[in-house]
Amino acid sequence: MWEQTGCLCTAVLLACHSVTDIRQQCIPRVSLAVGVLISCGWAMGKSLLGMQSWVGLGVGILPGFITLLLARVTREQVGRGDGWELIIMGNSMGLASCLLALGTALLGIFLLSVVLLVLGKAGRSTRIAFVPFLEMGVVVVLLRNLILSTYQ
Repeated sequence: MWEQTGCLCTAVLLACHSVTDIRQQCIPRVSLAVGVLISCGWAMGKSLLGMQSWVGLGVGILPGFITLLLARVTREQVGRGDGWELIIMGNSMGLASCLLALGTALLGIFLLSVVLLVLGKAGRSTRIAFVPFLEMGVVVVLLRNLILSTYQ
């Protein structure tokens, strides 16, 4: 239940951020900061209630920190906002669900990139918003959780 609630809240936040990422190619800093703070409180609350280990709290944010490091190394070819979104996802959904959503997002953006390149609609410097693909990954995790809970 905790993971599904966190996943649903993350999906709503990512949906809002997806719109601005597509339109303006940036994520609002205020709502991103609020999301990070709330997700950190959510993860700490789960740890205090014994729903998650303290190790799980630290491990859940690893994909986000790695993405933030990549953003720095690649001079923002990978956006910092994407790293912060992954921290939100790791805190609220847990590491396994976060990695499943990230893998789904990477597969989706890869397939779109291939199609755009084959059709000649994109080049090396074409920028594609990544947050909508993270949203798609979170929806896949929500559907997976719904299907699994139905058969249990």
